[in-house]
Amino acid sequence: MELSQNLPLSSSVLKGGRLPRRDLLSGIATALMVGITGNAADAKSNKKENKDEIKNKSERSNSSGKNDGHEQKNGMPTSSSTNIIKPKHLVKGDTVGIVAPASPLENESEIEFTYQWLKKVGLKYKVGKHLFDSYSDFAGSDENRIADFNAMWADPEVKAVMPMRGGNGAARLLNGIDYDLIAKNPKIIVGYSDITSFLIAIHQKTGLVTFHGPMMGGFFEGSYTYHNYLKAVMNNKPIGVVTDKEEKELWNPEGPPTRFVIAKGKARGRLTGGCMTLIRQLMGTPYEIDTEGKILFLEDLDAEPHEIDRMLYQLHLAGKLEKAAGIVVGECTNCNPGGSGRNSFPLNFSLDRILEHRLSGLGIPVVYGMRFGHSKEKFTIPLGVMASIEATDNGVRFKIEESATL
Repeated sequence: MELSQNLPLSSSVLKGGRLPRRDLLSGIATALMVGITGNAADAKSNKKENKDEIKNKSERSNSSGKNDGHEQKNGMPTSSSTNIIKPKHLVKGDTVGIVAPASPLENESEIEFTYQWLKKVGLKYKVGKHLFDSYSDFAGSDENRIADFNAMWADPEVKAVMPMRGGNGAARLLNGIDYDLIAKNPKIIVGYSDITSFLIAIHQKTGLVTFHGPMMGGFFEGSYTYHNYLKAVMNNKPIGVVTDKEEKELWNPEGPPTRFVIAKGKARGRLTGGCMTLIRQLMGTPYEIDTEGKILFLEDLDAEPHEIDRMLYQLHLAGKLEKAAGIVVGECTNCNPGGSGRNSFPLNFSLDRILEHRLSGLGIPVVYGMRFGHSKEKFTIPLGVMASIEATDNGVRFKIEESATL
């Protein structure tokens, strides 16, 4: 069985006395602590509701009598697309282009670590002309940053265009991206945080598979991050079942308990998502995220729970949550009450409760606590490929079924 051994908390615990996530223990310790037995009646009811929702979605999808890009497979809602473009995977000897489309480097000498690690995996590199520029909190002017970015896509020697870091300013460049150039010259791009805007815009405008994962300044920060990164960009096979980093110390885990089930169910669909702050920033623009029939993944940094609630409610009002086939929430770093260091309401709900209130009643599977986001240990997620999620009493199984590269 490929299900995670990190069991979810029962709905009876969620609906009764609540424990702040920071006081919870992960994995088996959580199970021993709260006694995961569930409630048979609730489980039966939830199972029936999920089946009814899947059936209704299937009926709505098939009622038009034509292929509108949505399918059914193994009783799970799916989405498909005919214009998906895949880049070639990297091999030793390839050259990557390093650019800075968002904020400047915090410490210019740290880029030497990036050079050393690229050499270790057998990759060459080029750097943008304006990589070390600084203009306000951006890595140079808008004109120079987008010029570097487009130049790397036009360079036939460069096989991947890699942002050095996130920060701020990437969304300012979206109108300047040469999408036709990208579509004609598919290459790998990996990033997260502020680079979310690039990942979504490029994927939706061109069909190119993009990657949510560590950037040039951090793909080597941890073993779990490093090996999952190489598996995604230097391999042309499906990533497959995503496993969690093994905790060295059960009683002091990093981050929230893994694979915390907010709503049970099964779903299949193409992946899309990223940092919630950037997803919200794109709302009402030509680059607004398309979630229909997709597995939506979300994460964020330094946001109070009430701010997460505000962002999720905006997505709810826009119909983005209800249209998704399933939702996976990663690590929201420093998002506990007061964790942002900015302000904290004394009676602020925990992030756990915010997520449950907003996401548990959608009729789709929802999981929280998977290892992606702003933490050092993260796996890489390709936008645009087929994946499946199963959230049951026995655990969570998240599988990236389709290859992301050629």
